[in-house]
Amino acid sequence: MTVKHLQKHTPRYGLNGKILLAGLMIFFFVIFDGILMYLAPVIITNAGISESIMGLILGSSSIAGLLFDFILCRVLKVTHYRRMFFLMFVLAMLFPLFLFGGTTITIYLLAMAVWGFYYDFFNIGTIDFVERTADPSEHVSNFGILSSFQGFGYLLAPFAASLLLLYLQPGPRMLITLAIPLFIAFIFYLFIVLRRAHERDDYTGVVKKNVFTFFTEIELWKKIWVVLFPVLLLTLTLNMVDAAVWTFGPLFSEHIGIVSGVSGGIFMTAYALPPILVGWIVGVIARKLGNMKTALWAILTGSIMLIFVGLVTSISFLVILIFFASFFWAIGWPAIGAIYTEHIEKTSVRRKEIETLQDLFTNFGDTAGPIVGGYMAQYLGFAHSFISLGILGVIIVISLFIIVPSKTTIEI
Repeated sequence: MTVKHLQKHTPRYGLNGKILLAGLMIFFFVIFDGILMYLAPVIITNAGISESIMGLILGSSSIAGLLFDFILCRVLKVTHYRRMFFLMFVLAMLFPLFLFGGTTITIYLLAMAVWGFYYDFFNIGTIDFVERTADPSEHVSNFGILSSFQGFGYLLAPFAASLLLLYLQPGPRMLITLAIPLFIAFIFYLFIVLRRAHERDDYTGVVKKNVFTFFTEIELWKKIWVVLFPVLLLTLTLNMVDAAVWTFGPLFSEHIGIVSGVSGGIFMTAYALPPILVGWIVGVIARKLGNMKTALWAILTGSIMLIFVGLVTSISFLVILIFFASFFWAIGWPAIGAIYTEHIEKTSVRRKEIETLQDLFTNFGDTAGPIVGGYMAQYLGFAHSFISLGILGVIIVISLFIIVPSKTTIEI
């Protein structure tokens, strides 16, 4: 699907070469970011910190990102992608220095704050880039291309990280190796900046909101919550499970690598692969079942697969099961996104409130996931952690099958 998409749209984007340059920049940048995402749990636990505290430390990055969002939207009037990406690179260079040089919880918390900050710059810069450099009719295709590059980067990162751990210890040599994809990404950033192309100047990125408006919208959120509760709960669940797996998954991946003699990165690589593959099948299923049923059945099936991940010991079966668990969850993501789109189309005047609640529950999941995953890994062990996450998903989905209301319109 990704290759066909690129083949179909690349000729048209030849007039806007910046989108391909941005895709290559993102590809190498997320390889750098994905490697550190894999290394962080390993490095922190190797420093003698328990898995539960490690989860709290990783979860703090999302909290830092939330606080940074709150500050950023009130300080910056214009969030031009040139500035956002430059600040992203500056902070990205600092993150591994804190992570590799850390020996105390305080230093690791500082590293996580830097991580949360630069990822905010990455997200804001990407949105601003597309808004400024592409016509509105091409926004979806542009985001699709950038997401493809991002998916390929995160696919390669776990395997690359496992190889680094196999041949190098966290230190100067590993830092130099990590600097290579970051440096290449920065080169593409310079090409983007230096390339002359028409851009719109009227997009300001972050919209400032005053305190009074924020508090007066709380009552509106409560009304919207009544209708969006099922999809918000699914959003929270998917993000929490995904963040939990990325918290203890690298530790488990390295463990099975040592036991089997096979590169541990293959487990997390199998987990990262499905999101790139499912695009061609989601629409077919959703047209037959509907978006909500597609999301519910996909998450239910993926959760059952996750239970079996904790029950088998064969490395081959583990890789196959985590692949299919991730495959069905990957079907759930776009189905959930389509549900939000349906609600926005029905009540477009509440677009901002719906998007805000969606982002809020995404961040809740990203914060809770590492904390839950860390505690599970320490007190339940890897196998029972997978089983527990799977059972949690099954319970939530079955509950939603029972209570999902037939009424789906936000009447305000």
